[in-house]
This record gives sequence, C-alpha cells and structure tokens, in this order.
Amino acid sequence: DLFIALNGARDGHEFVADALARGASAAIISKDVDPSIDSSKLIKVDNCLEALQELAEYKRKNSKAKFIAVTGSVGKTSTKEAIKMMLEPYGKTCASYGTFNNFLGVPLTLASIADDAKYVVVEMGMNAKGELSEFSKQVIPDIAVITTVSEGHIEFFDSIEDIADAKCEIFEGLDINDGIAIINRDISTYERCMENIDNVGLQNVISFGKRLDANIRLVLYEAMEDSSTRLKYNVLGEEIEIAMHSMPLHLCENFAAAFAVISTLKLDVELAASAITAYQTVLGRGHVVSIAKGGKSYQVICDYYNSNPQSLRASLLNLTQCQSADKIAILGDMGELGKHSAALHEAMISPIKDTGISKLFLIGDAMMPLAKACPESIYVQCYKTADEMIADIDQQITGGELILIKGSRSMQLEKIAKALGVKNVL
Repeated sequence: DLFIALNGARDGHEFVADALARGASAAIISKDVDPSIDSSKLIKVDNCLEALQELAEYKRKNSKAKFIAVTGSVGKTSTKEAIKMMLEPYGKTCASYGTFNNFLGVPLTLASIADDAKYVVVEMGMNAKGELSEFSKQVIPDIAVITTVSEGHIEFFDSIEDIADAKCEIFEGLDINDGIAIINRDISTYERCMENIDNVGLQNVISFGKRLDANIRLVLYEAMEDSSTRLKYNVLGEEIEIAMHSMPLHLCENFAAAFAVISTLKLDVELAASAITAYQTVLGRGHVVSIAKGGKSYQVICDYYNSNPQSLRASLLNLTQCQSADKIAILGDMGELGKHSAALHEAMISPIKDTGISKLFLIGDAMMPLAKACPESIYVQCYKTADEMIADIDQQITGGELILIKGSRSMQLEKIAKALGVKNVL
C-alpha cells in the first residue's frame, strides 16, 4: 500500500517509480524524484525513517490490540510464531514478518498492523545495550517474553550477566501494575533477570521451563518411533497433552513460553494446544528436507540460519535423538563471540561426540581446531569457506545420510543446502 524510500545499501528513492508501477498507492520521499511521477502519490517529508517511526507510533496509540513482545538469545522467531499460532483461534493476530526485529523491523511491524487486530506479537532483537529499551517503549507491550539468555553477541558485552541486563530492557515499556513479564526459569541468569524486574517495579512475573518451580512446565518430551512427538505441559496446575509430528526438544520448550502467554491472557489452553499441533519447523531453522538428486537420496536438517553456543547445543542434541543409521554434521563458525570464541567452540566437542555422527565437516577458522579433538571413529574434513566444501560435496555425500547444516549467517551455509538440492533457501 505504501512505499517508504529509506536509505540503505541503495537509495530507496531510486525505486519509487517501480514501486508505484507494481501497485503501491503512495510513496513517502524526502527528496525530489523523477518529475514524470504522479505528484498526488508522493508524500514528501524531512526524514523517511522518522516518518516510518511516526506511523508506527500512530498505529500503536490507536490500536486496541493486546501486544506481546518477544526477545531472547535463542528462539525469538520460533516462539513468536508459536504464540501467533496459539492466539489465532481467539481473534485476528498480527506478528513480525520473518525476522523483522531491528530498528527497521520493529516500526515496520507496528506500522503494518491491521486496524482490527486483537493480538500483536512483536519480535525484538539486539546486540547492544539500550536497543531493547527503545523498542519496548515504542511497542508498549502488555506482555514481554524472554526466551533465554546465552552467550550470543557476547563479543559486545563483558559477561552473560550484562547480556541478561540488556535483554531485561524489554520490560521497560510495560505498565508496572498491569504488565506481565514472562521469563525462562531454566536459564543460569534467572536471578539476575529477577533483580532487573524488581528494579523496574513490575508486579506480575510468570516463569516457564522444565524446573519443578516453573509456573508453566514442559513435563514430558518423548520422541516416538513413528517420527511423532508426545508432549505434556503443566499450565498453572492444568495438564495438557499434545501429539504432533517430529519436533526438536528446544522448540517444545519454546511452546511453554507460548502457553504462558495464553494463560496470562486467561484464554482456553486446550484450544491453543490444538492449534500448535500444526506447527511446522521453518526452512533454515531446523526444517527437515528429503532430497533425491543425482541418483542419491538423503535428508537435510536445514538449521543454517544462525548459530550460537546454546542453539548449536540444541541442534546437536536433536541430531543425537534422531533415528538414522548414518548421520553427518556440517558445522560453520559461531560469530560474535569475541575473546570467548575459542573456548566456546572447543566446548562443542562433547555434544558432537554424543551425536553418533560418522562424518564431520568443519567450516571456518574457529571450527577447524575441533578436528584435532575428534575421535578416530569420526571422519573429519575442514574447509575455509562454504564454497570450498561445495566443490567437494559430491564426493563426500554418498546417499542415505541425515545431514545437519548449522552455522552463523556470516558463513553462508545456505549455499551448501542449495548445492545439496534444497530449494527456496533463505
């Protein structure tokens, strides 16, 4: 409906005519464009980004929806999608598109919400102190969720406690009396987060996790032989059982956070449980694709969108639990770990051994040292880049394997997925 000419790697003003030709009703601009463009479709402002932020502020102030904000070192997007699915039976639900969670994504989400939305789920990311504070005050959430706190982005912080402090900025936009904080009871920085919550003055806190003292608990996770998953949750004393297709444990833990949202809104938990059974893993974030190519067939666990120590451990645990006679892991460097990088990569040796893989392909300077610590029973090959492995891939993959692909965005491991035959890679 509306094109905003923002400046990025390219100047958005270059695309105004094309946007209008493709059906945009109007364009917001901050400088003169081609005079042949219909001036009645142009709205000129001093600053296009500020105009977007003002649109977001207007939409937020005039919305009667309940707003749920989601952040965390791991699991933001999957938890956002789970919350959305659980809320949809109760009314129109809008949510952040994809991973639109930064200084552009948050106002874009707010500016785009439907006028008759009943629920809005906003994903928020950060890699510096102060970012979530700003987002939270833009969104003014009724409920704010921290999925987890881990070493992701620790390059930009002094400690994991500092990361916890930055994550807790998401609570700053909550009303101290009516706002609800939802937090992972299992994380090592739980007490630190509670200190932050007390400092903000929030009165309402709900916890989720596997611990017995969590308000919303994942009680049972059982991977069945027929590739289904059996789950049981305790939601404030009410037991909920779910049977669904194969689902990694870490995603099922995220569902507990979504149940916490449903519970705090006083909605029917059973209906939400029924809705979440249709949840599908997303390509790039754990989705399994069956491939038949060049006379070979195999399966690829497409988890290449990003990687940090906690998410890699979760992916390796999922691979460990997978039933397959021949398992392979393709692992790229984890980024933004700073001075902790070597130690955090080295710590992956034990979970790698537990997977039962026959072959390990390590990509990037940080991953390569792990080769020396691997047992002789695992065939190991190292590559500097994804492109190097692609040149060798036909010889390394023989057919019948279950292949995990996991690495940070900077490693571009989606190229390997594409070379293996995965379509529509991110």
